[in-house]
Amino acid sequence: MSKRIAILGTACVLGMALAAAPASAATLTGFAGDATTSYGKINPKDADTVQSWLLGGNVAGPLSDLPNLNFQLGGSYDHNWADQFSQEVWNLGGSAFWANNDGRIGINVNYETATRLGHTTNYGAFGEWYFGNFTGMAKGGWLSSGGAANGGNGNYLGAALSAYFIPDLAITGGVEWAQNLSGHGNQVLGRTGVNTTAGEIAAEFLFSEDYGFSVFAEYDFHSNKIQHENFNDSAFKMGVRWYAGGGSLVDHHRNGTLNPWLSGLGAAAAQ
Repeated sequence: MSKRIAILGTACVLGMALAAAPASAATLTGFAGDATTSYGKINPKDADTVQSWLLGGNVAGPLSDLPNLNFQLGGSYDHNWADQFSQEVWNLGGSAFWANNDGRIGINVNYETATRLGHTTNYGAFGEWYFGNFTGMAKGGWLSSGGAANGGNGNYLGAALSAYFIPDLAITGGVEWAQNLSGHGNQVLGRTGVNTTAGEIAAEFLFSEDYGFSVFAEYDFHSNKIQHENFNDSAFKMGVRWYAGGGSLVDHHRNGTLNPWLSGLGAAAAQ
């Protein structure tokens, strides 16, 4: 009897937790914003571990008087360093998206420049759909890079799923793929390029609904292929994020700025 009661009790607790998160969202009715700072480590093959510190933010709001249309602008600064190595990465992007109670769809453009690696611009489309306590996400688009030996064109795709077992905790798993063709090939091989497949798992917990502060951690694993050579690397980061206004984490993700996963290359960026 006690075992049966324990099972029923566990089921009730899980049911109440799942029922706690809102199932729908709406278009923005005012301005929303966020700010992020994080520390991470990148572990490339046959090279020293690279440490990273990032500072960035976004602002979003209704797009004029057009119904359900919204915009977002954002940027970040990333400093990477290791023994006898230092790199600065600047990122600037914008999105326009349509939102209702079932999800969001939109387009974005993102420009990134990195010391000694040139610049990359991605143009893409994205969408997210709400299924109760779950959010499905997808993105894809085109790449254009230059200013370095690996400059050229390519494309990217990605899919992810976020679960809100309680309103202030999001667990996200995703997979991304990117191909960047180089314009510097040779007569035998033609154009060379980098193919990257990335898997990622992330968790974010909003510990203060009144002040909008959350903590997050993310682990990425990359499988890279250059011509016939394969090599793997990984990255880990953790940080603090602030959301303007009160509310739960799922409210901020569905009624505020875009989910951080949706913009740009994310984990599929070349490491």
